[in-house]
Amino acid sequence: MDAKLISFGETAIDRLLQWLRSSGEPKDIQELLRQYLEILSKAVMEDSE
Repeated sequence: MDAKLISFGETAIDRLLQWLRSSGEPKDIQELLRQYLEILSKAVMEDSE
């Protein structure tokens, strides 16, 4: 059985909200989705290292 890890800290949604707030302007859903997928991709790469 694989152990499940619990990690505390910043989530991808937190990072997305920070990005959105820092831009200071509304974004369309495609741009939000693209940015979210990029954040998730980076998070997976960080976890695999």
